[in-house]
Formats: sequence, structure tokens, C-alpha cells
Amino acid sequence: MEITFDPSQLIGKITELQKVQIPRAGAIALNKAAFEARKELSRQTEKRFYRPVPLTQNAFNYDKATEDKLQARIYVRDWITKGNSPSRYLGPQIFGTQIYRTRFQKALGYTPNPDDGSPILAPNRVMIPTGSPMVRRNSYVNMSPGQYTQILSSLRGESSAGNKIAKPGRGRNSTSRRYFYISQEMLDDQYRNLKSQTPGIFLSQNGRLNKVMTESRLPSYNPRFPFFDIARTTFEMEFRKTFTGMILG
Repeated sequence: MEITFDPSQLIGKITELQKVQIPRAGAIALNKAAFEARKELSRQTEKRFYRPVPLTQNAFNYDKATEDKLQARIYVRDWITKGNSPSRYLGPQIFGTQIYRTRFQKALGYTPNPDDGSPILAPNRVMIPTGSPMVRRNSYVNMSPGQYTQILSSLRGESSAGNKIAKPGRGRNSTSRRYFYISQEMLDDQYRNLKSQTPGIFLSQNGRLNKVMTESRLPSYNPRFPFFDIARTTFEMEFRKTFTGMILG
């Protein structure tokens, strides 16, 4: 969101002295308002999301105004060195679109199903962690990054160190691979007696199968984070207070 301003709308007739003061005061006020808007956006993530991760709380940034360019920009970070970009996964929460498919979801789209060689996950599908105690959760109640890595490695026939491991057996008691994918076809055939009748990723441990992720259609969100309203309201209030205070005293 970019913000510019017309000083005459705030202070009416401008004196010669005020004309000199305006560029500096305007830049200071724009930057102060953008800084406060960023703080408020961060604070609102804790109100509107359940235990947001630090990356979400710190997802907002702003470009500063200068005396020569009286314009500031508040935005959601669109690039990070590791992980999913906040602008990608917050976009559906802001605009009300289909859920963002994370790097893990996309990786499953390139991972072959050992049963027939087709991709495990279609573009219009996602894998969602279940409530199983076998899902290792971090302090933010999300599946731990380490478990995501283990699942991908296992599905690709590799150890966590990247070494090839034996292909999974088909039997319920097979322990040749910890995690494996069970498709709808497999459920209808060799896993008819499983309590779960939806495809997903299962953990084989001590002769038992535990479903850790369930396959689902790609859901859509209703807008739940009014980024523009929060930023605009905070910005306008802070800018008016700072700018008029500097010019009018």
C-alpha cells in the first residue's frame, strides 16, 4: 500500500516558512506513521491467528519516504532466504483465495507414488496434519519442520541423510520405511480394514499404522486479516498527529 499526501488538506493556507518545513516534516511523519502501522499489523496477527510464528508476526515492512519523495510503502515481505514467503501464505488470508500450497505440498507433487509412479499429490490437493499423537508439533502447534523433512525423505526412498533405503513393503506390519502414502485405490484394495478411509500419509511403527496427514481438496479462505484497513487506519491517525504537530506546533 503506497501513501502520498497533500499538505494543504491538513493545514489549509501554507505560509512561506511552512513551505520550507513541509518536506522534512512530511518525510518524518510518513516514516513515523509507516513504522507504527507495521507495529500494529504485527500486533494484529496475534489477535487474528492462533499462535502465529515469528515469521508471520514480522512479515511486514515499509519503504521510507525522503524529502525529495514524499511517499511511503507498507507491504508484506515477499522474499525470505528459507521457508515460505509471508506474502504467499498470507495472501489468501488477506484476499480470500485458495490456500497457498507450501514448499512441502509442491514437493509432494514431484514425488512419485511407489504404487503406480504417478505424483503423490495433484495440484488441486493438499496434505493436512491429523490430530494423531504421532504428529510432532512445535510450540506454535504446527507439525515440526524436522518431521516434514523426514516424511519427504521417506517417501522418496531416502534416509534423512540422503541415502537410499529399501522400498516399502505392502503389508501392515512392514517396517522397511517409516512413512508411506496410501492412495484411495490402495484403501479400496489391500487396506480395506483400515479405520481411515481417506488417502494420506501413514507412519508404520511397531506393527501399527498411524495416519499423520490426510489428503484433502485445496480449500479456500474467507478474508480474515484486513491488511489494508489496519494499515490505513493506523497510518492516517499517526501521520496527522505527527505532521500537524511539527508544522503547527
